[in-house]
Amino acid sequence: MINFDDNLSYNHLKKILQDEVKKVNIDQLYEITYKFNEDMKYLPREYKKSYTESILKVILSRFIRLKNDESFYDGFLNDDEKKNVQELINKDKDNITYILNITVIYASIFLKEPIHLPGTIFPGQKSIYAEGQEYYCPIKKYHLNNKDALCKYCIAIAYDGD
Repeated sequence: MINFDDNLSYNHLKKILQDEVKKVNIDQLYEITYKFNEDMKYLPREYKKSYTESILKVILSRFIRLKNDESFYDGFLNDDEKKNVQELINKDKDNITYILNITVIYASIFLKEPIHLPGTIFPGQKSIYAEGQEYYCPIKKYHLNNKDALCKYCIAIAYDGD
């Protein structure tokens, strides 16, 4: 369990996250891939392969970006960001979920990207899209009350998909 100061800087958070990803080994990354493929086995096959490959590529690329991020991030987390980070990091979940949660924090707070990148196709051929600096997700509204979903932490805005 990680505790945070009242005034948590973005750079201090980045350092905490980088320290955590340094603990991850290749077997754990393989386990993420295996678990994700298992979770996706019931998706319709017309988009399962591209969806799975897209998500795994995003997870691994964000993991590597975080590990190697030398950027300076000015400022401090606001109360909502701090609350979300604490929830994600301190969730009582397995190690794989913990690693994924770290990449979610990095994507939303540092990269300012949604969990799923624009172009990710969901059932019904609906996809996330960007308009300027805003991202829109067609499935977010259906998962906001799901305690296991990460949608409430995502920066994308829910839309009807029509």
